[in-house]
Order: sequence, then C-alpha cells, then structure tokens
Amino acid sequence: MKKQNHIFVKDSGVEALDGRTDSLSLLLDLKVLIKEYYTATFTVDERGLVIGFNNGQKFKITVDEIK
Repeated sequence: MKKQNHIFVKDSGVEALDGRTDSLSLLLDLKVLIKEYYTATFTVDERGLVIGFNNGQKFKITVDEIK
C-alpha cells in the first residue's frame, strides 16, 4: 500500500458547510495527482507549486479563485 501524505479535500470530511475549498487545498490535491505521473521535486510556496525535473526544467502551477 502506498503512503499518502496528503488527504484530498473531498475525503477529509472537513469541507466548509457551503462545500467550498481554498486555493492551497486545491493545489495540494493537484500535487498528489501530478506526482503519480512525473518524477520530480515538488515545492509549494505562497505563490504556487514549483515542479523541478532532473534535466533542469522548472514549472510553476498557480491556483486562484475566480469570482
């Protein structure tokens, strides 16, 4: 069985009463999914998720709520 370091918002049972989530929770859920497909280093900072590959490439994914 794989070790899971993050609980998906859907599975946590602690969603807000209105069913809303925040951008950090969504970003962490995306991190878990992306880790299934890529071997890389993942860093979460206040601006987004940074993905670093062994060949030197880096990408940043940001999540913002659109109102």
